[in-house]
Amino acid sequence: MPVRHHQRHVTPGQLITLGLFIGGLIFCIAAGHSLLFALAFGALCFSAHARSVGIPLPEVGRLLVKGVSRIANILIIFLLIGMLTGVWRLSGTIPFLIDWALSLIDPTFFILWCFLLCAGLSTLIGTAFGTVSTLGVICMLMGHTAGFNELYVGGAILSGVYVGDRCSPMSSSAALVCALTHTDIYGNFRRLLQDGFIPFMLVCIGYALLSLLEPVHSIDTDATAPLRENFAFGFWVLLPALIVLGFGILRIDVKKAMAMSIACAAGAAFFLQGADLVFIGRTMLLGYRAPQDCLAMLNGGGIASMANVIGIVAISSSYSALFEKSGLLDSFEGAVVWLARRIGSFRATAIVGLLSTGLACNQTLSIIITHQLCLHVQANRREMAMYLENSVVLLSAVLPWSIAFSMVSLTLQQSAAIIPFALYLWLVPLYWCVRSRRAHQY
Repeated sequence: MPVRHHQRHVTPGQLITLGLFIGGLIFCIAAGHSLLFALAFGALCFSAHARSVGIPLPEVGRLLVKGVSRIANILIIFLLIGMLTGVWRLSGTIPFLIDWALSLIDPTFFILWCFLLCAGLSTLIGTAFGTVSTLGVICMLMGHTAGFNELYVGGAILSGVYVGDRCSPMSSSAALVCALTHTDIYGNFRRLLQDGFIPFMLVCIGYALLSLLEPVHSIDTDATAPLRENFAFGFWVLLPALIVLGFGILRIDVKKAMAMSIACAAGAAFFLQGADLVFIGRTMLLGYRAPQDCLAMLNGGGIASMANVIGIVAISSSYSALFEKSGLLDSFEGAVVWLARRIGSFRATAIVGLLSTGLACNQTLSIIITHQLCLHVQANRREMAMYLENSVVLLSAVLPWSIAFSMVSLTLQQSAAIIPFALYLWLVPLYWCVRSRRAHQY
């Protein structure tokens, strides 16, 4: 595989620039400030480094714009995801899916069902936080009320909600991986299903065994009663989800699938749920806000919910062309290539992903950093997409201080003790570490 020439040693200028950026990240995280401030500061640092190596200021500006232009398509997808997750709540689509899913639960295999149902919903709607704040909350409430081991239940939910983050065509992280690797979402989806079958079945076996370790409890089947009382259910509220599935099977552009689903859900909200057009538009923009406390678990979605990730992706992506031109990361990319030659490409990617998550504490930024540092360890774009999906996308949720875990933890009101029981987050990367090969990947 052709590899560009890397600097052998890190220069003082590189160390100072990266040290300032890392310091900004740590300060913002410790102080509770938005990561966007640290990223904006990073853009200033990296621009200053580019000037120091002789790149004219107008060229620096063009490089920043060039980096953002590379992911313009994904920003459109993010906007559509926000609109879809908001209007699906208002239309009754998500309430219907939750009510139907929970009716399937067998108390004997409660832990397994928590994983399977969360995995199914997250794959359909593509958001871990949207899944855990709705279906995940109800599963945890049912488990707590019935007396199940909450560490097992929490681990199963944490596993399930990230199944969709890894492979859903509706997932923002999957869309980001596609944009970075220049691959198509449906091709990646098919590969992820195929390559993830064995670890998925092992996870199911693990949760089935954990279920059998628990005494059989009776569960509260009325947990979804408020949903049935406040939403009209029927075929038309299911149609937005069927459109997404049907368009996916036909491999129709995901943006068209989302747009059609949004239009159908808006129609269901207007004709079935009695929402007026102004409220529908506000929900698409600002997200769903429940009129009653008993429906508060449905709050969320909307373009506003994607604002932070859009900002992170836009600013982080602006770095890429600047890095290439200035050579800021050349020495570090060379070190990753050296590591990959000794332990294997995927294993090196997984280590970089874990370290970048530990530093950035954010899944989106970790994906971008890992891709940038691992550009030269795998020539095949599809394989690189698989590397990212099976490493950093999942491993970002196994560190207690990562936002990917802390948001789930706060929503479920569970501690980091559930992380060892998030079997899916561990077994998929482990499976790929075992099956990965070495030198001939270069």
